[in-house]
Amino acid sequence: IYTQVRNMTLCDGLTEIGQVDVSIGIASYPQHTQSDSLLRAADAALYRAKELGRSRIVSFGRLKTS
Repeated sequence: IYTQVRNMTLCDGLTEIGQVDVSIGIASYPQHTQSDSLLRAADAALYRAKELGRSRIVSFGRLKTS
């Protein structure tokens, strides 16, 4: 999915107007057994991916170890 989205171009009819950039935050079950905990962890990982720069994938588990 990451590669497919990243390879997309944005068009407004006939004109190419830009590229798509992707940042992804990942959290895992069963480490986060409640849905709200899972979403908070994924959100934290996503914001860390954005802080690190464009086109990043960050796992919440790695946030805790670094």
